[in-house]
Amino acid sequence: DKRYTLERIMRMHDTWTVTAALRITRGGRKGFGPGVAQLLDGVRQSGSIRSTAAAMGMSYNKAWHILRACEDELGFALLERRTGGAHGGGARLTEQGQALLEHYEAFAKEAHAALNTLLDKHLGGELDGK
Repeated sequence: DKRYTLERIMRMHDTWTVTAALRITRGGRKGFGPGVAQLLDGVRQSGSIRSTAAAMGMSYNKAWHILRACEDELGFALLERRTGGAHGGGARLTEQGQALLEHYEAFAKEAHAALNTLLDKHLGGELDGK
């Protein structure tokens, strides 16, 4: 049947893409990746580890542990933390944390574009039945 149903038309215009979690490791140990980047981006936007963790569906303690482990591995602070009090606490990215996040975001964007180019080059025809 050669009729162009909506489903068939949508399939024709839906392209294959690569998804990859880009984790940077050293000696088999996690250094930086999409989870830490998501935490940092949330803190950059909200100023709060607690609200970022809640939005990601994780406990504050888990988020804090992930960030601390990353800082320990990298050897520098990603966040400046302010303890609570009359005006409440909060957090913000250090200059190094901000720079690392920006570079990682650019790296991830470029890497995904390259991966999709390679997908088209090596597998595009096979996936499209050509």
